[in-house]
Amino acid sequence: MDIKDIQKMQKEFDLEYFPKFWELSSVQDFMDSLKHVAIGLAGEVGEFSNLVKKLDRRIMNLGGGIEEEYMDRLRDEVTDIFIYVLIAANLLEMNLDDAFLKKLKYNRERFQEFRDND
Repeated sequence: MDIKDIQKMQKEFDLEYFPKFWELSSVQDFMDSLKHVAIGLAGEVGEFSNLVKKLDRRIMNLGGGIEEEYMDRLRDEVTDIFIYVLIAANLLEMNLDDAFLKKLKYNRERFQEFRDND
């Protein structure tokens, strides 16, 4: 399964459970959906960041390692972030597979100097 398949699965889920989100008959409808995704994504990144902060504080004050419960919660938040990224990509009608490969190629060229200095 590739990201294109996952994007399609997410779009089918969204159309089944949130059909009004995809009723984009005007620029304003599109912007309302885009704002919803941006706010949701920011919220999920905030939840992930808050867990990282709490984990860091816990380790600083109590020492020790990272309990599996924290890892599970962090993984859940990353998954929520990924879902919002999928929704945003679908809303923007982009193929994440192609976009990722294009950006990876660009970044390889951009950061080549760091590799050359090793």
